[in-house]
Amino acid sequence: MSTTPDLTSLPGTAWNDPAPTGPLLHPAHAGVHLGTDATGRSVALPAPGPEGIRVAVLGESLFGRLFALRLLAVGARVTAATRGPDQWAGVRQAAGDRLVLTGHTGAWPPQPPAPPTVDAGPQALVCDLRRPPHVALAAGPWRTVLHVTRAAPRRSAFWAAAEAVLALDAQFAPGIEQILGAQAAGVAARLTPGEIVVFHRSGGCDVLRPDISPGETALLTPGRPPGA
Repeated sequence: MSTTPDLTSLPGTAWNDPAPTGPLLHPAHAGVHLGTDATGRSVALPAPGPEGIRVAVLGESLFGRLFALRLLAVGARVTAATRGPDQWAGVRQAAGDRLVLTGHTGAWPPQPPAPPTVDAGPQALVCDLRRPPHVALAAGPWRTVLHVTRAAPRRSAFWAAAEAVLALDAQFAPGIEQILGAQAAGVAARLTPGEIVVFHRSGGCDVLRPDISPGETALLTPGRPPGA
């Protein structure tokens, strides 16, 4: 009989409060680990953090569940607004009441966001619905809102305001061009299999390979035999 992996063993980095004059996106050592670039440098997003963050992802909904696991591992409470609640079975088993599944974004956040270890702590919304979350949902401290979809939304205020935009494969380059322009699309189009790219609103991008632990794999693929 398989056992449920301990969330505290999953990849994540401790939050370090940024200086008040720091950039919108903080150094890669703070926040949720995404993976490593070609030099071996860790790439992360500053979530959860004292400033709200919007993350827009072109790719498969599996990434939303992976990001949710890592948010849970660093102390956030997660609401998943999803079209496929059954796909969250493994994550839900590990998270317990720290994960709420719903089919809409209207009641989020369920509790007031707060710093880690204070009251309910940071609040995160992971959405794989066709309609993006409202842009204002991330307006406020200790709020993380992620939208993942295979098709770039048109005229979306959420995507236009996203602090980070990700493409999970070269096939999503046309969508990146629609959102960020031809230069960014060129970067996405050159991704090799297994690479993803993060475009930062503050400027620049990171090409990396995601690191997924065996514990995460077990939670993301419930029913899969260990070691398979």
